[in-house]
Amino acid sequence: MKYKSIAILIFCASVTPTAFAQSGSEEIGGAGTPNFIARFTGTHKVGNSNIFQSLDGNVGIGTTAPIFPLHVLTSNITPPPGQSNPIGLWVDSEGSSDSDIVIAIEGLAGRTTGKQIGVHGLAFSGNGTGVVGQGGQNGVVGATNSTNTFAVGVIGVSEATSGGGSVGVFGSANSPGGTAGQFANVAGGDILVGGIGQPIVKLFRVDGHGTVFADGGFQPNGADFAESMAVTGDRAKYAAGDLLVIDPTANRHVALAQQPYSTMVAGIYSTKPGLLGTTRKVEESAPQNEVPLAVLGIVPCKVTAENGPIQIGDLLVTSSIAGHAMKGTDRNRMLGAVVGKALEPLPQGTGVIQVLVTLQ
Repeated sequence: MKYKSIAILIFCASVTPTAFAQSGSEEIGGAGTPNFIARFTGTHKVGNSNIFQSLDGNVGIGTTAPIFPLHVLTSNITPPPGQSNPIGLWVDSEGSSDSDIVIAIEGLAGRTTGKQIGVHGLAFSGNGTGVVGQGGQNGVVGATNSTNTFAVGVIGVSEATSGGGSVGVFGSANSPGGTAGQFANVAGGDILVGGIGQPIVKLFRVDGHGTVFADGGFQPNGADFAESMAVTGDRAKYAAGDLLVIDPTANRHVALAQQPYSTMVAGIYSTKPGLLGTTRKVEESAPQNEVPLAVLGIVPCKVTAENGPIQIGDLLVTSSIAGHAMKGTDRNRMLGAVVGKALEPLPQGTGVIQVLVTLQ
């Protein structure tokens, strides 16, 4: 059996920049620069590639001064077709595999001591991003199997010491059904913990039962506490500010107040509850026949001057106008009938005023 001779050309930094090899009657030649890895520039010619190897063994792509075992510099690389930005390193793992997980890039920090980093992304631009993950299901997944007291799967740090726009961790979702941030503790421990300082002083915690603990206060935009209550009849006939009473014909239902001095008075239809109490779980949607019933705090309320002009501080009771409160003057009928105190006056007619809900 005859074998055709094949010329093997090896370029090293120590040889002359011009070399020739012969295979049969064909001659291969070319010139290059020391330390550049050679490549074919023609059928029988070779020259410099874009890969450079320094004397210490570091390899550079796009740079002649590599400072790492593999150093890729994108500023000297033309973006590929269809791309607006140069890509330093592209790894594609399209091959078929019987494994459930196919890994394109894996970073391993093999030392067992010190703060080792498997993969590190760094962007010097003020608008840059260190690491971006995109996927059909998960963009970035972080995991740890450490049993240390403070072991972190994914950590985000804002190192800026001034300015008000830096964020340690940010989550966003573009889908109406998406969730910007979700936390789960499959072992039943704390779901979320927040704190300040170094070492961290815990100020906020959500345990595995969904109970919220906070060392500070809670300041919502609404100024009342309300209960989610079902209404009798068509919900569309109710509106924020309506004065409501307990419906004696149905369990846990309220209806529009219709009679003066009703001791069934329950509260006011809240415009925007600061806190809303409900018997539903997180995953359960609100029934279409429920409204927020303010039982404590400050809310707008529909009122009438049918029992005289309302002054600030007047005790308010139900009136003969559906859903409206009036000034209470009959002390013999006011026990258990007072919904709250007027915080604004109403000289005449009907209107809406701020009321401090204090059921009495």
